[in-house]
Amino acid sequence: MVRYHVDELYGEDVVTSLDTDAYDALAAVEAVTGKVVYPRAVQQRHWFRVIDEAGSIHEFSLDENLQIVDFAK
Repeated sequence: MVRYHVDELYGEDVVTSLDTDAYDALAAVEAVTGKVVYPRAVQQRHWFRVIDEAGSIHEFSLDENLQIVDFAK
C-alpha cells in the first residue's frame, strides 16, 4: 500500500485534508468519501485532489447524479 494525501475542494478552496493508505489514488479517494468517484470534469466545483508519495496529482469528483455530501462537516 501507498500513503496518499486527499484534499476536498470547493472551487479552489481546500475544505478538508486527510491522509490514507491505499493501493491506488482512486481507492484512496473512495475510502475517504465512501462514494464512487470519477476523473474530475473541469467544470465541477466540488472535487478531490489526491497526491501520492511521489508527488503525482490525481483529480476526482463525485457522480453528479448522487447527492453531494459535505465531508468537511
